[in-house]
Amino acid sequence: PLPIKDFKNVVNKLKLGPRDRTLFMESLLRRKTNIDYIKIDPLDTRHIIDESNYKVIAEWEHFIVTDLFDLPDFKATVEDIANRLEINVMRAEVVTENLIISGLLTKDKSGKLHRVHSSVKTTEDIKSQALKEAHMETLKIGMKKLEEIEVELRDFSSTAMAIDVDQLLEAKTIIREFRQKMTALLRDGRNKTDVYQLAIQFYPLTKTSKSQEN
Repeated sequence: PLPIKDFKNVVNKLKLGPRDRTLFMESLLRRKTNIDYIKIDPLDTRHIIDESNYKVIAEWEHFIVTDLFDLPDFKATVEDIANRLEINVMRAEVVTENLIISGLLTKDKSGKLHRVHSSVKTTEDIKSQALKEAHMETLKIGMKKLEEIEVELRDFSSTAMAIDVDQLLEAKTIIREFRQKMTALLRDGRNKTDVYQLAIQFYPLTKTSKSQEN
């Protein structure tokens, strides 16, 4: 069995073209990783944050800060937050204060920050202006990362298909399960060094046959 870390060296030595390189990689990864084997909790126990915490939902830095606590070398200070997210200290202070007010962080007497909930989620399938703004920010950040980040460190992909819109609820359920399995897989890593964002877009490319609110 070929270790995934040796994949690039092997395909370079074999001088595989783009098509064969892609097929070889897919074969290797499917042998190594099977989504059906990834287990998630039967009940989602993540803390749900609602629209009353508008800025926490709408502005991208807030959820990222809560995930920083999963990194072993995170110092849990405003200065470290600013450094990790590449924002200024003043902005990091505003984000931290919003998280404290919303009950997602606390601060001890020494000034060190502590996370209250290990995992946080927003409501789903409920109309939310804050979530709309959050998704817009995610798309803008994605466009920037597409230019800045090497292909080995990111994955942008899409597929188009003709569908029966009556199956949308089932499709959304599968997407949500996939997101939870991705979280379960990657949070078990032994050497966590970075916080990543997973964004899945699934939307009509044709005139919709049914009127539906997002």
